[in-house]
Amino acid sequence: MKTEIQEWHRARPTPADRTRRSGTRVDQQRRVSVHVAVGAGFVIAALLVTSGLWKDGSRALLSANIPDQVFFQFVLRHALDVLTGDAAPLFTTRMNAPHGVNLMANTVVLGLGIPLAPITAIWGPQISLAVLLVLGLAGTAAAWYWFLRRHVTTSMAAAAAGAALCGFGPGMISQANGHPNWTAQFLVPFLVHRALKMGEPGRWLRNGVLLGLLVTAQAFVNEEVLLYTALACAVFLAAYAVVTWPAQRAAISPVLATAGVAGLVGGALLAYPLWSQFFGPQSFRGLPPGASAYGADLASFGAFPRLSLGGNVDAVRLLAPNAAEENTFLGWPLLAVLALAVAGWLWQRALVRALLVTGVVFAGFATGKQVFAGGERTALPGLWRPLGHLPLLESVVPVRFGLVLLPVAGALLALAIEAVGRLPRRGVGELPVRRLTYALVGLSLVPLVPLPLLTHRGMPVPRFITEGTWRAYVPAGSTLVTVPVTSSSHSDGMHWSAQSGADFAIPGGYFIGPGRLPGTATFGPPPRPTDLLLAAVAEGAKPPRVTARMRDGLIADLRFWRAGALVLSDREPRADVLRKFVNDLVDDDGVRTGGVTVWDAAPLVTPTT
Repeated sequence: MKTEIQEWHRARPTPADRTRRSGTRVDQQRRVSVHVAVGAGFVIAALLVTSGLWKDGSRALLSANIPDQVFFQFVLRHALDVLTGDAAPLFTTRMNAPHGVNLMANTVVLGLGIPLAPITAIWGPQISLAVLLVLGLAGTAAAWYWFLRRHVTTSMAAAAAGAALCGFGPGMISQANGHPNWTAQFLVPFLVHRALKMGEPGRWLRNGVLLGLLVTAQAFVNEEVLLYTALACAVFLAAYAVVTWPAQRAAISPVLATAGVAGLVGGALLAYPLWSQFFGPQSFRGLPPGASAYGADLASFGAFPRLSLGGNVDAVRLLAPNAAEENTFLGWPLLAVLALAVAGWLWQRALVRALLVTGVVFAGFATGKQVFAGGERTALPGLWRPLGHLPLLESVVPVRFGLVLLPVAGALLALAIEAVGRLPRRGVGELPVRRLTYALVGLSLVPLVPLPLLTHRGMPVPRFITEGTWRAYVPAGSTLVTVPVTSSSHSDGMHWSAQSGADFAIPGGYFIGPGRLPGTATFGPPPRPTDLLLAAVAEGAKPPRVTARMRDGLIADLRFWRAGALVLSDREPRADVLRKFVNDLVDDDGVRTGGVTVWDAAPLVTPTT
């Protein structure tokens, strides 16, 4: 908007003023040194948070969310295959045989995977994932530091503190548990920057093209983040326009023109990927049952996340859907400090009031379709209820709207720290007012200091896979069927494929695909009888007595999957029980080799004459 630059920069010196004020090259070098130190601090913090992933290298597993970690290992390997010409960019046939998986609808992250392909080729997708988390956390913080310095505050310390909250706040650390696409938000500050430029008169074409290119890039990192960013910018700019009207009237025309150009550029570049996502093979609508109901508990806003100095697992267990979705845990001390700062110093600023409106709206969205408080359902409908059934919005996980609160809180924190710097050094009774206030702000952040992600050492990929023995059992056009069949609970097939780079296809998998009914979605494929039978035994059920009907069901499923072999890892927790059960089921003893037991499926799937 036209006047937002004027208002936001009213107290800021122009570049010429800064040069005159600094006066010497020494001051310029000092500023550069501070910027470098801030960036280095962000990288060190990211390395500390992800230290467990480096300690155990390619075998490190995130204790809180193994399925999503394995999925991203798979798509990082897929990106390498795309680069080498061995795979189609937006679809894979190496999972969910014989149908395949629509990866564009499953966060293919080509915008991250392709740049990291050399690392994946040399050290494997797990190291790529660790690098991605470090770059995501540190890069997001650094990008917000740039943005806050440019648009919000002249204080480098204030910008650094606000950016640290944006990049390492509770929601970001929570998402680092298996969601690297959500921690990689380093394009978001530049998207917001471009949105703020939309009202510039006479520059609608340039601004529109740049915004369209950024939108396209973000779509190949995380479309949901792009959607949230667009909604947040719309709410903020609308609130700011209302607060400062009628000064914004002249900006309407360039804003609409810029948006039109951005839409044309982004639409042209994303036309085929979006068609593939929404109308291509294995496309679907909405989310699997349960995911769309994830909302933030009212008590979570003032609570501390489990991976923080003030966190307590038992205290927050009922306040978030899972450990990877603690997106609204800002802690009551920080909320109290921000409230005092807004009430005492900042309320008169149009920027602050627009930020508060944005924060309140997205806090309401984050509660989802039904409001909960302290783990108990209330009678209040959530703000998201009337919107959650609309096209496109039906694919949103509401609790993730809480991530928008981090940039809002980061900007308010930066403004508060800058305001503290203008307080007198001493007040009544010679109290060190400024130092005490700085200490109060610092103490409010201490409970939110993040702890390292919880990890453990996983099992190695069996030699049967790494040495290529599987090729003797799985000819071209056939699939490798893991026992139990690969799913979110049993991810061996995806893990082996991703870590080894072996090009076998598997039935099942962990992904979102079409459900049994048209217009529905489900995690993994709709289960077949053999899926359910093997999963039940693997998860503790007593093996049933094998019947002819079970064998017929197995043969039908193996033919449907075009199976070449059944493979059971020796590391599977109930390997002995499963081995005996499958021996009885196929009426043949499997072969022990290379850390697995393998049953040749060819005699079972070949029709007898």
